Amino acid sequence: MLVHLLRHAIAVQRGAAAFPNDDRPLTDEGKDKMKKGARGIARVIGSVDVIVTSPLVRAADTARIAAEALGAEHKVEVSKELLPGASAKKLLLYLAKYKNLSSILIVGHEPDLGYLASALLGVDRPVIEFKKGALSCIEVSTLPPKGAGTLLWLLQPKQLRDIK
Repeated sequence: MLVHLLRHAIAVQRGAAAFPNDDRPLTDEGKDKMKKGARGIARVIGSVDVIVTSPLVRAADTARIAAEALGAEHKVEVSKELLPGASAKKLLLYLAKYKNLSSILIVGHEPDLGYLASALLGVDRPVIEFKKGALSCIEVSTLPPKGAGTLLWLLQPKQLRDIK
């Protein structure tokens, strides 16, 4: 199974008076960069069986942009297990319901995506840091993983935007 991890795009800065932290939307720049990056995502992923996103607006909007590029608007599911600070173990147990799929895209937040990537790779400390809009692909035998997965690639946002 291929597990793709995507960090949300650039959002309104934390602490902005107009938005509480959890309700921070994507900025216009974030939307524009993610739309360009989503074309790259579609080229490298091709298709996914499901897109699972955090319910926070910045992640959900990022998921919608990626879903549109992938032609997968009807495959987006929201999970509270992807909220910031949620347990990677609980998330892995939740993701077990997708164990029979071949490709999943997870849209979330840092540092949680880093912890999830580490858990999928069989490491107990963060080994990958996701920039806003970065995407990785980790191959695992099943969910939750039984043994270490393999990092196939990590693409930074600029690299995704440069893919034609």
